[in-house]
Amino acid sequence: MACIFCEQKWPGDLVFEDDTVWVVLHEDWAVRGHAIVIPKTHALNLSDLDPRAGMRYSAAYRRAEIILLRETQAERAIMLKLGIITPHLHLHIFPVSATQDRASVMAMIDGRTHEPRDEAFVKQIREAMDNFREI
Repeated sequence: MACIFCEQKWPGDLVFEDDTVWVVLHEDWAVRGHAIVIPKTHALNLSDLDPRAGMRYSAAYRRAEIILLRETQAERAIMLKLGIITPHLHLHIFPVSATQDRASVMAMIDGRTHEPRDEAFVKQIREAMDNFREI
C-alpha cells in the first residue's frame, strides 16, 4: 500500500524539513497553526524509530510547538496521534487558548472549525522554523 507521506504528498504547506523530518501546516486550517510533524522514516509509532531518530523527531516536534505557540500567541498545544487514515507516524499540533473548553477543542480536532488560509502566516512560520535557535 502506498504511503502519502513516503511519497512526499503532504496535506498542506511544508514549513520545515531536515534530513529526518517534515513539518507541515495542515490544509484544513481547523485552527491557525494546526500542524503535523512527520518523520521521514516510515513508522507507525514513535517507539518504532531507533533511539537517535526518536530523539531527533522529538526535538523537531518541540521546535514546531515552541514556534506555533509563540506565533499564534496560544498558551497551550493539543497533541494528537491517530494514524487511522494515514498509517505513518505523525503528530498533530493544535495551538489553543488556555480558556478554550473541551467542546471547542474537540470541534477543531473533528474538523468542524475552519480559519482562512493565510499565505503571510505560512511564510512567517517557515521563516521562524528556519531561524529557530535554542536559548
